[in-house]
Amino acid sequence: MELSSFTRIPDILTKTFTLLPRVLLNRMEVEAIPSSFDQMPSSSKIRSDWSDLKCGFIKQCIYNDLYCCPSRTPAPEAVRTSLLRTGPMGFLTDLGADFWHVYEDSALECRTWEESPGSNPNTDLEEFRSRQYKLPHDGKLGHLCPPADLSVEVDKVPWQEYEIVVSMDIAIPLRIIRNYPRILWVYFPADPGTPTSKSARKTPPTGFDVTLTHMHRRFPVRPGLGSRTIDCPYSFQSPFSWKSTWAQSPERSGVMVEGKTYRKLTTDQLASLTRFGPVRRPQGSVSEMAHDLLSSRYYLSLYGHPLTGNGQIEAIMAGCLSIGDPETYVQRSLYTPITVVPDFTSSLHRIEEFERNPKLREQSRQEQQAIAEYICFRRPAVQLLTFLKKKRAS
Repeated sequence: MELSSFTRIPDILTKTFTLLPRVLLNRMEVEAIPSSFDQMPSSSKIRSDWSDLKCGFIKQCIYNDLYCCPSRTPAPEAVRTSLLRTGPMGFLTDLGADFWHVYEDSALECRTWEESPGSNPNTDLEEFRSRQYKLPHDGKLGHLCPPADLSVEVDKVPWQEYEIVVSMDIAIPLRIIRNYPRILWVYFPADPGTPTSKSARKTPPTGFDVTLTHMHRRFPVRPGLGSRTIDCPYSFQSPFSWKSTWAQSPERSGVMVEGKTYRKLTTDQLASLTRFGPVRRPQGSVSEMAHDLLSSRYYLSLYGHPLTGNGQIEAIMAGCLSIGDPETYVQRSLYTPITVVPDFTSSLHRIEEFERNPKLREQSRQEQQAIAEYICFRRPAVQLLTFLKKKRAS
């Protein structure tokens, strides 16, 4: 899609952006786009380029999010079993990765996940570890087995089949990584705030070739990023990810309100949103949440700073028009000038404007989705292929 109203910034100049004041960078994140937006292959071309590759996506059953199903479950079915979020479903739905659900290995490096719950001194790590043997959400969200019952030993994975392997946290011990030097090993931290995750932005953990950051800036100029780092959100996905996983709603109406915003709005404010249709908030299973997003026309976020923005990514990829205050998010890159509103009253006026002008609304939605797809799917997928080619040539 052509975005004629956005200023193009040559990618070569972005290396100097660390010198710019944050207020200018914030403005560029909303009003400009990298010149590579126009040269980057389309999502369909990217899916074709990945179709001949074998990719594995590995998750320890100790991790309390993402897909809770047997290994190699077909992508749509696997995504629908997620414990909390849709997450990086693009690896499965778009890039054809095999999902592997593995036990925690005894190697010391495979215990780095402890840094996240362990940051709270009141957390009992053994109690946390025992959750893998319990039915998620007491079965209320449709899960039938504890994660451990659906898992395999990491040594049982046929590593020789794969060219790229993405590991949530360090799910694969170094002894295995060293035995398969031709695989591109990709480290994807579950929590970007742990010591291992932070150090990995400069240098991937031992044995890994690339780190994915959880970030999704239009201009990835965060200080300290190493040369083997890719800006890639936790919600690595595309509109195709949603279309291939859930049935699309023929009619949309109403507003999905981001969770923290919903809790801060008054009863009267929530009632005033009903003029646009049903007012929804994130709740229920991942498929129930998906159904609500696919039925909504708008996604509203005004409060809750600092949010990472995974809910906003999901909403945009599901086809909603995201409206709100960029100050709500750690990164504001998915907003466009027309979708920025500073407060609740302004949001009502903007939605009313879109309701009066469906053509403007659809153009704005398509522009926002095209930018999100570039940042959250096209660019990181292409960069991973570039790293693979470099490794093959070395």
